[in-house]
Amino acid sequence: MSAQSPQEVLEAVRRLEADLATIRARARERERDMDDLRRAIAQDAARERQALVEDMERLVELVGTSWRATNEQITALAGEVRGLREFAERTARGLSGARVELHLAPAPVVVNGTNGTAEPAA
Repeated sequence: MSAQSPQEVLEAVRRLEADLATIRARARERERDMDDLRRAIAQDAARERQALVEDMERLVELVGTSWRATNEQITALAGEVRGLREFAERTARGLSGARVELHLAPAPVVVNGTNGTAEPAA
C-alpha cells in the first residue's frame, strides 16, 4: 500500500463526483427518453382505440343498412306471396263449378296418291 496525499484523495473524490454527475445526467436523459416513449405508446393506443371505435361504427351502420334492406325485401316478397295466394284462391273459386269433358276420336288418315301409304293428317 502506498500512502496518498490529501491532494490525490481530493482529486480522486472530484473525479468520482464528476463521474457521478455524468451518470446522473445520462439517467435523466434515459428517463426523458422513457417518458417520451411512454407518451408515444399512450398516443398510439389512443389512436388504435379511436380507429377501433370508428370501425365498429361502420360495421354497425353496415349491419343496420343490410338489415333494413333485407327487411324491405322480405316485406316485398310477402306482398308478392299474398298476391299469388289471392290469385290462386280466385282461380280455385272460378274453377270450382267447372267441368272438363274429354272426347276421344280416331285421327283422320290421308292417303298419299303416289306410293299408296297412309299418313296421319297434320
